[in-house]
Amino acid sequence: MKKKYIIIPIIALLLAIGWSWRYITMNAYYDSFVNQEKVIFKVGEKVPFGDDLYNKKSLNGYSIQVNHFEVQDFYTYAESIGFIMDDHYYPGEKVALLSITLFNDNSDAEGVMLTDYNLYGVDQIINMDWDLLIAANPILEGNYGITLLHGTECNLVLPYKMQKEFFGTWTWNHFDDYDLFLKLTSYPTEKLIRVQ
Repeated sequence: MKKKYIIIPIIALLLAIGWSWRYITMNAYYDSFVNQEKVIFKVGEKVPFGDDLYNKKSLNGYSIQVNHFEVQDFYTYAESIGFIMDDHYYPGEKVALLSITLFNDNSDAEGVMLTDYNLYGVDQIINMDWDLLIAANPILEGNYGITLLHGTECNLVLPYKMQKEFFGTWTWNHFDDYDLFLKLTSYPTEKLIRVQ
């Protein structure tokens, strides 16, 4: 009977030690994100991805430059690029368009998955419209990513679907005053381009 009274406190002590260790390591992990460096670039600046990661991938040797940002009526834009909607496609009311130049300065990375890059506001994520991406960029030949040869560059349009139902009323009605960013990397340095 004495063994039972000794084992229970030992198990409780081991569980407490394990919980304490996990609590300390998790907080240290999240502190590294909270205290990380954040760098914000402007439209027109060439931004190297460097050794910083996004989705656990490094695009060291690639750079990107946002040349222009605008919002257009969805149907006007779709018609201008000859986009044909099928029965399963749900259009937005507007489309946010990023005109970019992608550079391969000296990278051996497999390439850039364009659909990884969404627009972020303080309370909003605007996702890329994958169908429009293909229609707007025939050079992609139906792919969602692109690989560039060393020393080459490519101009692309990144379209983002804007559906009114996913926005707050104030944000939708005052979108021109809304701070919006393209997030390039997340760790150890968070690199953002302010597009508006």
